[in-house]
Amino acid sequence: MRTEDVHGFNYDGSWGTSGLDLWQHHDHGRMAVEVARGKEYFPGWNVARWWLSHEAHQRDPARFLANFEAGLSLFERHGILVVPVLFNRWRDPVCDFGGVPLDHIVPHHSAWTGVDDLFADPDAGDPVAAPVQALFHRYLVDVVGSHVDDPRIWAWDLCNEPLMGRYVEDDDSPVRRAELTWLTWCQRVCKGLGAVQPLTIGNFASVKALELTEPISDVLGFHPYFMANGSGHNENTLTKPAFEAFLDACEAVAQRSGKQLYASETVWGARDDAAHVEVMRYTLGQLAARRIGFTVHALGHSLVADLHQDAYGPVGSPEWLHFVEADGSLRAGHEAFNEFAPR
Repeated sequence: MRTEDVHGFNYDGSWGTSGLDLWQHHDHGRMAVEVARGKEYFPGWNVARWWLSHEAHQRDPARFLANFEAGLSLFERHGILVVPVLFNRWRDPVCDFGGVPLDHIVPHHSAWTGVDDLFADPDAGDPVAAPVQALFHRYLVDVVGSHVDDPRIWAWDLCNEPLMGRYVEDDDSPVRRAELTWLTWCQRVCKGLGAVQPLTIGNFASVKALELTEPISDVLGFHPYFMANGSGHNENTLTKPAFEAFLDACEAVAQRSGKQLYASETVWGARDDAAHVEVMRYTLGQLAARRIGFTVHALGHSLVADLHQDAYGPVGSPEWLHFVEADGSLRAGHEAFNEFAPR
């Protein structure tokens, strides 16, 4: 499948507030209901970007892998391919999802039991010698290694929103260098395991991040959010002219690299249904005009950040991004998604 034919949603279950919570208390029955309902509302949904939790795998690998396998089979029954999100670097101050802390990947950033570096330079020797690196390696071997040619998986997303700070523009930043070293190691491990599916990275709205991760991406992933409520701090996202110029710049990166572009997250949130639909129509219209496929964030109500009404927990500046409410009803007007996702 070419990226221009990708029309789908990110998926997080409704029952948890974080990645670890969702996977430690995985509810396959509720997932089955939520995915079936989503397919009924949106028949053209053909790809799901499904967020995993390396932390849950660390605690109970067998259970995690069984639930992962069951979920892949569930999506397959509905004709939906999957983009598993292997790691996460987006850290939310209001309702944190969890993920990889800098302490685990930046050299000299930790003093855990006298071990200064939890993640070692992959060119320095044993690739799994450092403590965190060994855990990451086992996770990738178990998850990617057992599905290297699984036709249910469209692509592997190595990491959601790495390099998400001003340091992305600093060529001398040790944090940027360490994060890219870690991502490159992840890419090498997946390729070394024999993964035939494309590898991608879910970059936040930064042309620089897209350029930096291009060499280790088979498909260029980015998050084009037009932040109509002005809640962001990224100049690429706050006005329509700036947003469209950002899309043009990302297209230029893709054209220079000869790689396809994929919007792995898109459509900013709003408490007001009509305002959210307006943002959806504009954003997806811009992507469709450029033949850029997308997985909107996100399908349905969840207790994780930005996917629930205020009554269900903390709500940050993105407000409400979900399309399906907690009671299973579709938010008013949100069937408009189907205009951009033909069956």
